[in-house]
Amino acid sequence: MGFPADWLITLILVGLLTPSACYNFCNSSRSYVSPQVPTNIRQLRVGDIKIVAGLGDSFTVANGARSTSFSRVHEEYRGDSFSAGGRGAYEYGSTTFPNILKVFNRHLYGYAIGKGNVTSINARFNLAEAGATFRHMPVQARRLIYKMKNDPYIDFQNDWKIVNLFIGQHDQCVACANMTQFSPANYNNSVRETLDILKQNLPRTLVNLIEPFNLGLIEEMMRLDPMCYYAADNVRCACDIFTNKTQMQQLASGYGRALRDLVKTGRYDGNNTFAVVIQPFFRNFSLPRNGPRVPDALFFARDCFHFASSAHGVLGIALWNSMLSMPADKATNVNIDANVMCPSTEYIPISN
Repeated sequence: MGFPADWLITLILVGLLTPSACYNFCNSSRSYVSPQVPTNIRQLRVGDIKIVAGLGDSFTVANGARSTSFSRVHEEYRGDSFSAGGRGAYEYGSTTFPNILKVFNRHLYGYAIGKGNVTSINARFNLAEAGATFRHMPVQARRLIYKMKNDPYIDFQNDWKIVNLFIGQHDQCVACANMTQFSPANYNNSVRETLDILKQNLPRTLVNLIEPFNLGLIEEMMRLDPMCYYAADNVRCACDIFTNKTQMQQLASGYGRALRDLVKTGRYDGNNTFAVVIQPFFRNFSLPRNGPRVPDALFFARDCFHFASSAHGVLGIALWNSMLSMPADKATNVNIDANVMCPSTEYIPISN
């Protein structure tokens, strides 16, 4: 049996990268790989990262990202995921976070490479699942650890890893049934348990903790765009977006504060081989506009709910730029015209 077509294309494109091509957007001759594998996470360069993984819900799965009809919006385009997808290559216009990272290490491993569910060969370490809530994150973390430990292509103890954790969207879709169960306090507890599991069992790991996206913003687009208004009936969101948008906004803000409060406790500080950094670019996210008034539905998949493949490229740049920025300089909104930043510090900033 042959390799999947998407996998072959990715392998071919990655194989074409050479050190001279790698740094073409940086215009710099400096090295982004340490001469020796670092033992301290605060001396970690972007080229030292060997493994990338993603945990979360359907927004990390990239549901419907390349769908061309309503009937396909529930298909899982994991390779297009902004945080854990590596379909294609940066040089060919795909600017997901892993594809940018591949520019600095063409042997990067773990990103998803095509369509498929969480058990498919294409998923690799994109272990997000559609419909997941914060309560599912400890289980996803344990699955990731098990899968990494049993993967013959990685050095579990010595390879440096990045785990992108993005959760809280689907929670907004079900919270109206039980606000206490889906409270920011419970969100904090589940994320803390997840991070504790990773800290105790996943050596040499940087966790990018991405603040959640406010689903209530979508209400305006579904109300003003005729196609999106029709799509609203096909969105798998138990809480009606039109009547619960304020609640969704409050939850997203509360979840974001819960993440910041958790990290500010210092629970994950002072460890040489593990760190957690908040990436806040969704905190004040506003819908892209097609003109001064109408939201741009092309940023979203055909369900006007999940992100389109092109949007995943924009968000991949947002995550990358956020990771490379010092805390005071991190953007709290998404600039859809932003360019990929070249690392301006010798090491990846590990601070909040």
